[in-house]
Amino acid sequence: MFLAQEIIRKKRNGQPLSEEEIRFFINSIRDNVVSEDQIAALAMAIYFHNMNTAERVALTMAMRDSSTVLDWKSLSFSGVGVMSFR
Repeated sequence: MFLAQEIIRKKRNGQPLSEEEIRFFINSIRDNVVSEDQIAALAMAIYFHNMNTAERVALTMAMRDSSTVLDWKSLSFSGVGVMSFR
């Protein structure tokens, strides 16, 4: 179990976040556990201290996995302006 303020403090101090910390924070956003102020604080810390590649991948995957993932193969995209990639 993590605390949002500790994750924010860690990033504010320039330290990299673990995949587990990132996933926890994203799931906390989804579950309305963290405040908008905390979300803004983490965004500002990331802006000033950037994210390494591992953090970026973890953030992207956590955001993807935080909700329903669409199966695009089951959708039909025929029509005007839609390109078919093969």
